[in-house]
Amino acid sequence: MTLTGSLSLLDELLSSSEHIAYRLDFVRGGYDFISPRAANLLGIALADLHARGWELLDEHWVGDDRERCFAELVSLCAAAPGRSLSTRLEYRLRDAAGNMTWYCDSMTVLSDISGRPLTACGIAVDVTLQREQEKALRDSEEKYRATMDAAQVGVFILQDYKFSYVNPKLLAMFGYRDKELLNTHGPQALVIAEQHEFLIGKMRRRGAGEVSEPYELTGLRKDGSTFPMMVMGRPWPIGGRPASVGTLIDLSAQRQIEQALKESSNRYAALFEGAQDAIVVADIDTGHLIDANVEAELLFLRPRENLIGMSFAALHPPALTAAYKEAYTRHIRAGRGGPDEMQIVTADGDIVDVEISTNVIETAGRQRLIQGVFRNITQRKLTEAQLSLAARVFESSQEAIIITDARAVIISVNPALSGMTGYAAEEVIGRMLPFLGSDRQSAEFYSTMWKTLNDEGRWQGEVWNKRKNGEIYPVELTISVYRGASGRVLNYVGIESDISERLAAQENIRQLAYYDPLTRLPNRTLLQDRVEQALAAAEREGKQVAVCFIDLDHFKVINDSLGHSAGDQILVQVSQRLLDCIRRRDTVARLGGDEFVVLLSEITPDSAAEVARKILAAVARPFNIERHELSVTPSLGISLFPQDGRDFESLLKYADVAMYRAKESGRNAFQFFASDMNIAALERLVLENRLRQGLERGEFILHYQPQINVATGRIVGAEALIRWQHPEIGMVSPGKFIPVAELSGLIGPLGDWVLREACRQNRAWQIAGLPSICIAVNVSSVQFRGGRLEESVREVLAETGLPAECLELELTEGTLMSDAKATVDALQRLSAMNIRLAIDDFGTGYSSLSYLKRFPIDRLKIDQSFVRDIVTDPDDWAIASAIISMGHSLRLKVIAEGVEHANQLEMLAHQGCDEVQGYHLSFPLPAEEFAELLQQQTFASQVRQQSFDMGD
Repeated sequence: MTLTGSLSLLDELLSSSEHIAYRLDFVRGGYDFISPRAANLLGIALADLHARGWELLDEHWVGDDRERCFAELVSLCAAAPGRSLSTRLEYRLRDAAGNMTWYCDSMTVLSDISGRPLTACGIAVDVTLQREQEKALRDSEEKYRATMDAAQVGVFILQDYKFSYVNPKLLAMFGYRDKELLNTHGPQALVIAEQHEFLIGKMRRRGAGEVSEPYELTGLRKDGSTFPMMVMGRPWPIGGRPASVGTLIDLSAQRQIEQALKESSNRYAALFEGAQDAIVVADIDTGHLIDANVEAELLFLRPRENLIGMSFAALHPPALTAAYKEAYTRHIRAGRGGPDEMQIVTADGDIVDVEISTNVIETAGRQRLIQGVFRNITQRKLTEAQLSLAARVFESSQEAIIITDARAVIISVNPALSGMTGYAAEEVIGRMLPFLGSDRQSAEFYSTMWKTLNDEGRWQGEVWNKRKNGEIYPVELTISVYRGASGRVLNYVGIESDISERLAAQENIRQLAYYDPLTRLPNRTLLQDRVEQALAAAEREGKQVAVCFIDLDHFKVINDSLGHSAGDQILVQVSQRLLDCIRRRDTVARLGGDEFVVLLSEITPDSAAEVARKILAAVARPFNIERHELSVTPSLGISLFPQDGRDFESLLKYADVAMYRAKESGRNAFQFFASDMNIAALERLVLENRLRQGLERGEFILHYQPQINVATGRIVGAEALIRWQHPEIGMVSPGKFIPVAELSGLIGPLGDWVLREACRQNRAWQIAGLPSICIAVNVSSVQFRGGRLEESVREVLAETGLPAECLELELTEGTLMSDAKATVDALQRLSAMNIRLAIDDFGTGYSSLSYLKRFPIDRLKIDQSFVRDIVTDPDDWAIASAIISMGHSLRLKVIAEGVEHANQLEMLAHQGCDEVQGYHLSFPLPAEEFAELLQQQTFASQVRQQSFDMGD
C-alpha cells in the first residue's frame, strides 16, 4: 500500500472513532487532521478547523482551562526540548449549544530544540459522563448504577482497597464474570506485577484524599494478555469511610492508531530517505520547499536546511524558469506529470541534466503539496551520446566492421565493408563469416584462430580475403568476443583494414632499408648480412670467401664536368656490368658514391683474381652518356677469408686498404691485401689524427711564392702555400697531408685558416709600407660548394681590413665545371666584391669554352705539367701557347707556374705570357723572408734580360 493510501485508511479509522482524534500544528495554528465529530460538536466547519482551528476554540474554553493546559505543555516541552513526549490533560469545552463537556486528552507532543511546541496528536475522550457519574455516586450510588453499567468505559468503586463495584464494561475489558472481582480482588490483580508498587502508592494517596491526574497502566486480563489503559479516579468517601471511584479506558484502539501512524510515517521516511533519486516536496501555494531527502542534498550540493525554504523555481537555471513553470503548471492541473527532461543548477553553478516526475498531494488539512522526483540522467545522456557516436563511427569508419551472432552468422555490416569487398549489405547479412576468406589460409589456420578467439576472447592477425570480383587482398583483422552475464557468447565483432598499401609501403621501406635506391643493389646493411652468412657457411665447410672493394677512378671529374645525372647513369651501367661478371650465388653491393663491393663465396685466390680481371675489363669499356663517349676505370682491392680476416668489418677494411694500394700503383688494377698495406693505412689514420690536432694547436704556417710581372720584373702577387711544422716529426710535405685532409673532410677548416692567415699577412705588409700586391689563395671544392665562401670572404676582409682587390681566389677547372650554371652565379657574386678570380691548373680538366667566356675570371694559370717540358716537347709548347693566346683573346691575364729554368722563362716571355712563378725565380718563402724580397724587388734585371734576349 502506498503512503497516501496508508494515510487515507488511518484517517478513516480516526473519523469513525467514538473519540475525537486530531493532529495539531502549533506553528500555523490549524489541525492537519481532526475527527469530523469535533466539527459537529463545536459547530465549526471542518475546513476552518484545518486552517486555523486553534484560535477558533478560544470561545469554547471554560474558565482558565486553555491557559492551564498550554502552560503544562510548554513546561513539558521545556523539560525535554526536541523530543516526543506523552501527557494527559483534562479540560472543558462548550459545544455549539453552549453545553460544557469534560475531555480527557491523551496527547503526544513534539517540540523543537528551543522547547517550543511544534505538533501534537492524540485522542480526546469525552469524560463528562464520568464526571457526572462521580457526582451521582456522591449523591446516591444506587441512583446512577444503571448509568455506570451502561457506560462504555470501565467504572469501579474501591473501598478498603478492594472493588465494591465494577461495571460490565470493566468486567468485559478484563475477561472476568460478574462478582468475580467484588470484595475479593484489589486493583493489583488488574495490572502487571511491575506496576503493583506504583498502583498501591496511588491508592494510598487517593485514600488520603489526594486527587491525581489520569495515568496510564498496563492492564492484565484474566487470560494473561495485556493492554494499555488509562486510569482516572478520585477520592469519594462513602458512609464516612475512605473510598474512591474511577474509570478505566482501554487505549488499545488509540495505540493501534498511533502505531499505524508511526509505522506509516516510518515507511514514508524509509522510502523518502532510501530512494535512489532526489525527492523534494514543495507547498504549491507558496512555491517553497518544505522537505528534501539525502539524494536531493547530493544532487543540488546543498544541505537539507538550505534546501528547505528555497523556491522550487530556484532549482533550475534562470533562463529556463519560465518554460519549466509552464510545465509544472500542467503537472499540477493533471495531479501528476512526467517524466520530463529538464536541467537543474547545483550550488556550484553546474548545470545537470535530470528527468523529473511529479505528484500532487493534498493533506488532511487541505494543504496542497507537489512532490518532485529528480533522476540524474547525466550518465544516461553520456551513454546515449557515446552510443550515437558509436553509431556514427560504425557508419563512417574507414575500416570494415562486421557483427555476427554466436553462430558467426553476419547480422550487421557498415558501409566500409561494401566499399572494400564490393558486396552490398543485403548480400552479406545472413551469411557465415568465413565466406569472405580466400584459399591462402589453411583449415588449420582458421581452426587455430577460432580456438584462440574463444579461449582468450580476442584474435588479431593478417589474413587474405577475396573481393566480390575475385581479387585477393590482405587485411589486418581483429575479432572480439562479446559475452552475456552468464558467459555465453552473444556476438563476434570483426574489424578489418585493407593493408595492401601498407604492405607495399613496407616492401618499399625494406627496399630503402636494404637496397641502394639508384642501382637497386644491396646496400651495406644487406651486404653485411650476406657476408656473415657466407662466412658462417665457409667456416663449416672449410671454404674461402673473397671481398672485393671497387672504386671508380676520377669519377668525380665526370660529376663535376657533366653533372650528377651523367654520373648516375654511369653508376647504373657499372652496376649491371658488375652483375654480369659474377655468379648467381655471389653479391654485388653499392656502399655509396662510386664505391662497390663484390662478395665471392666458395672461391680460391686464383678464381678471385680471374673475376677481378673480368671486372676491370668490363668497367673499362666506354660508356655512351648524353651523346658523350666516356671512360672510367676501376681500382679493386681483395681480402680473403679466413687468412685476412674473420668478420665483415675486417674483411671490408682490408679490401679497402688493398684498393687504395691499387690506386697508388697506377689505378685500373687490382691488389690482394697484404699486411704491409694495413701498416700504410694505419699511418694514414695516425696522420689524420695528427692533422686534427695540428689544426687545434696552430701548427700550420704559410710560405709565399712570388708572382712576377714578365714585362716589369716586379713582384705583383704571391701564392699562399700551406706548410705543416709538426713538433715531433718536423716539416710535413703538403703532398702527404693534403690528400689526407681531402679524404677526411679537414680540407674545409684548413682552407678557411689559409684564407684568414693570408689576408692578415698581406694587410700587415701593407701597414709596414711594403709595395701593395695581390695574395692568391687556393680554394678547395669543399669550400666553394659548402655555401659559406662568400660569407667567409666578407668576414675575413672585414676582420683584417684587406682591400678586396688585394685578394685572388684560385679555383680548379673541376671545381668550376661542377654545376657550371650555379658556378657562374657564385663567381659573379664574388667578382662583384672586387675580388680577383683565377683558374688554377688550366688545361688539365674538361673546360667548356661556352662557360669559360661567361665566368668572370681575371687570370688563367697554366699548369706546371705543360711548363715542365715546354722546351723539349712541342705538344706542351703548343698547349702553353694556345692557352696564352686564348687568355689574351678573352682579355684575361695569363700566369705560368712551375718555371724552373731560364729557357722556360725565355720561351714564355717570347710568347707574351703576362706573369710567372717558380723555383727559377724563388722558392716559397716564410713571411719574413718574402717581406725582404718584396722590399728589394731583385727580379727586375733578370726578367728584363730574358725579355731583351728574346727581342734580339
